[in-house]
Amino acid sequence: MAIAVVDEHLFTLECITKSLQTICEPLEIVAFANSDECLRSMGPRDLIIYHAHESVATHEKDQCGGMIKSLLEIAPVIVLCDADGIESVLAAFEIGARGYIPTASTTLKLAVEIMHLVKAGGTFVPPRSLSARRVSFQRTSRGATTTQFTERQLAVLSRLKQGKTNKIIAHELKMSESTVKVHIRKIMQKLNATNRTEVVCRAHELEISAPRVRD
Repeated sequence: MAIAVVDEHLFTLECITKSLQTICEPLEIVAFANSDECLRSMGPRDLIIYHAHESVATHEKDQCGGMIKSLLEIAPVIVLCDADGIESVLAAFEIGARGYIPTASTTLKLAVEIMHLVKAGGTFVPPRSLSARRVSFQRTSRGATTTQFTERQLAVLSRLKQGKTNKIIAHELKMSESTVKVHIRKIMQKLNATNRTEVVCRAHELEISAPRVRD
């Protein structure tokens, strides 16, 4: 697995890089002090670990968001952050991150498992952040249950929870991307969600899952 680590703090950059090399071998890791260096580098990358020392939802969001978006052109991005608030988590996923690792509550071993999950096409949302919003999500979703969704909506929702794009969902379910978008809009309305990240979070909180869809 080829990983790029981007961290403007040289001390933590070196610590993260050496720690990952120790616990996860064989592993190719290249360290960069900023996103520009990473963008100029040559060679394929399976993942990019971007260390945001402060909340992604702060006044620096525009700058941080621009960095993450530019890195997404190379490979999926996992945000490593010292803040674990739900606002920061949602901001990261709205930008396009595929995973969020809070440094305060994530072990090195778990971080490696998260990297493998994202590399395989999955998405990781920290459970602690989801728990912090449990009551709010349950209230705003107005008691949504599996029975309120059609079979197709549940199939789309299941794939959203896996972090799949509209194009992949359309291919797997043999429908057009425009139809997928219609289903997503209806799912958002039923969960009272404003974006895909909130849909995934609320579906996890309400334990909404999909039955197997027949071809």
